[in-house]
Amino acid sequence: MSSTKNGKRLTVAEREHLQALKINSENWLMSKKQSNIWTLVHRNTNQAKQVLAP
Repeated sequence: MSSTKNGKRLTVAEREHLQALKINSENWLMSKKQSNIWTLVHRNTNQAKQVLAP
């Protein structure tokens, strides 16, 4: 059982930001969105990753 929230689909602006960071946005879901850090969850492996928000 994972302690992270269920991931949500990315918006167009979020996808563009991830593409600028060289992250394949098709494989990631938004789990938590803070003002300076986004927490993403991988669609298949449930691996969490944190990236800086734009």
